[in-house]
Amino acid sequence: MFINTDNNQYITINDIKKNVIKEMKENNFVYLKMESSIKLINEYINNQSFDVDKFVRSWDKLELDKYMGDGGQYRRRRYSTLSSDVTSREVRIEPHQPHFQTKNYNNLNGDIERHYEPIKDEIIKSKIMKGIFHLSHDLFTELSPKGNWHIETHQFRIEVTDNQIGKPTPEGIHRDGVDYVLMLCINRINCIGGESTIYDKNKNKLISFTMKNAFEMVMLNDKELFHGVSPIFRIDKEKKAVRDMLVITFRKKQE
Repeated sequence: MFINTDNNQYITINDIKKNVIKEMKENNFVYLKMESSIKLINEYINNQSFDVDKFVRSWDKLELDKYMGDGGQYRRRRYSTLSSDVTSREVRIEPHQPHFQTKNYNNLNGDIERHYEPIKDEIIKSKIMKGIFHLSHDLFTELSPKGNWHIETHQFRIEVTDNQIGKPTPEGIHRDGVDYVLMLCINRINCIGGESTIYDKNKNKLISFTMKNAFEMVMLNDKELFHGVSPIFRIDKEKKAVRDMLVITFRKKQE
């Protein structure tokens, strides 16, 4: 379930990929430590350098989510839609569109079109994002080779201030209504909590862990599992707490 190459420099990229596919097939999820995740992303950008700081700082420019059914102002986000072809492996940015989930999958914010600002071009078209898209496309296509993909990409920031706690998943234990989900930790500042828990189809707890380091990654089969994240709180009560995540979902297109 956990793949960590920190202490083994001889583990190859192919070894990591094989382990990811094996864990996904056996357990429907995998948790990649930072070292393994970065190795995989680097392969998909041919080990070219990229501006990590610029990528991470882009989370400072997210818009307030005005669609929270609980009235909360603790979430900021940007959102873009893409698609990919299983034959050509081409990943394309699609015309901007609203985000929509039914109440079956999101009892808090479901059944309404939510219009968010798109992810900035300099980020969605960046080397690192392209690497993440092609990595996830290839891994999820190996697991489900038939049919092209509809891809939704979310930049999330959860904040804690004097007036509110931060709730990464205010809808509670849930599924996203897609086929596969990739979650990448971007940053944590001055916060505790934010424990991720994965559940089976009957909502029995399988595992809990806290993503604390940039580029720790989780992939899961959304058709087979539920997931949720506990609230975050401040360590230093005088400062804001922040939890930044990149979430990418893959769903088979209805051709």
